[in-house]
Amino acid sequence: MAPATAADPTPTRSDLACSYYRSTAAAIQAAPKPWRVTSSDVVTDAAGHQARAWAGYATHQAIADHAGATYIGYFDANRVLTVAKRGANETAWTVHPLGATLQHDSHSSVTLAFDTNGNLHVVARIKYSDKLRYWVTTRPGDLSTLTAASMIPSWTDNGTPFENWVSYPELYTGVGGQLFFRYAHGQPGASYTIVYQFDAAKRVWELSNPGTGYQGLAKVWAGWYTNPTWSVYPTVPQKGPDGRYHMIWTWRGDGSADSNSQVDYAVSDDLHVWKNIKGEVISNTSFTYNDLRPVVDNIPKGGGLLNDSGMALGFDASGRPVISYFKHAGTGADMTTQLFIARPSGTNTGTGWTIQQVSAWTGKYDLANNVVDAGVLNANEGARQVGADLVIPYLCQQKGHTLYLDASTGKVVADVPATADTSLPAQVLSSAFAPGYFIWPQTVTTEESTASSTRLLKWEAGPWVVDGDIVPHWSYPVGGSPLTVYTLAR
Repeated sequence: MAPATAADPTPTRSDLACSYYRSTAAAIQAAPKPWRVTSSDVVTDAAGHQARAWAGYATHQAIADHAGATYIGYFDANRVLTVAKRGANETAWTVHPLGATLQHDSHSSVTLAFDTNGNLHVVARIKYSDKLRYWVTTRPGDLSTLTAASMIPSWTDNGTPFENWVSYPELYTGVGGQLFFRYAHGQPGASYTIVYQFDAAKRVWELSNPGTGYQGLAKVWAGWYTNPTWSVYPTVPQKGPDGRYHMIWTWRGDGSADSNSQVDYAVSDDLHVWKNIKGEVISNTSFTYNDLRPVVDNIPKGGGLLNDSGMALGFDASGRPVISYFKHAGTGADMTTQLFIARPSGTNTGTGWTIQQVSAWTGKYDLANNVVDAGVLNANEGARQVGADLVIPYLCQQKGHTLYLDASTGKVVADVPATADTSLPAQVLSSAFAPGYFIWPQTVTTEESTASSTRLLKWEAGPWVVDGDIVPHWSYPVGGSPLTVYTLAR
């Protein structure tokens, strides 16, 4: 297929340079076992037609496994929101378009989850300032019964339904398969982030949990009417090695990418009562910006933190949380952007966290001028323990790094550059196209993935783009990219 155009995007304007320590492999403790492909399946329907994803620019797509079947949600080559399914004993995929068409940028997304009745729930963001786009099956496993619906249309903000303005939609499950839906209502720097939960017995969404009596799951992060206004960028609650749910977030103060402040943390046994690292109860209803109890690092506005792509949550060998994030260090002409880690201090003094700089980079990520160039810096993959070291992957100027830290001291053991992402097999990272396109492999894994096994959806697409309905001016396959489902193990 011929490229749509031949031009490439404007080169990055940030002067950040992530220097390498270039340690030898011998300095690295117990390298992780490589992933191997145990099965692969190109998504193809009963007529032999390959399903193809939009390749013009990156979007968030989804894969989920349930009751022996695999489900994927994606934007097809014509940008139409589509759901596909293949049962455990089926060779062909059932492909079911939902009709909604992608109209925005790389913030657009698809999210899938199942309730305890076995019904599939689908939510998508297809454009900026969009209303809720939600579908649910009325018969488990039958995509033909996916029906457009609302959730709680009676819940309003000064008379306007909250579901008229939905950003960052995310479905996730909690204790006993309990289904939650989280989204932002508002605009950058002024929004609520709201959580509903699904009552599977009644088959309705609600704002309270009758089982525990906790009310007001709505407005979990309240920033719309605060002065000044704020909006939050939280991670999905992550079940840690201790069986509890861990979550981090940062606050954004306005439309500027440089207006984020604070790295915050909370942990919960039940996704209702949340505590800080010192065990103090923060809230069972809402979090607000002026509450300092969850603060890990009180980074000021303009401190160099970028939304949730600038921070990540991981765990060490003892199951303790490790938060990695980038921010500015130094002042004036000596200011640079650096990578930091925060770990529990083991005391109830201060914030309860020990903070340590773990990089020696030069230059600065120019967020103040909204220079958010794709691939300049991304540190949203959490730390993990490998042998005696903490390992933190990151991306700088479109080049992959793996940072190895002594797990006891936090001292850098090695910072190893990679010419390509070697964390996945070459089969997954290979391109289906001849050279000449401005595209990269894109992947997403199932919620059930572990350190030793994962299910992964792969396609290829152009760069991350922001702020507007983008018409790509770079080379990409106009006929879309094949979708492939891999099973990996190590």
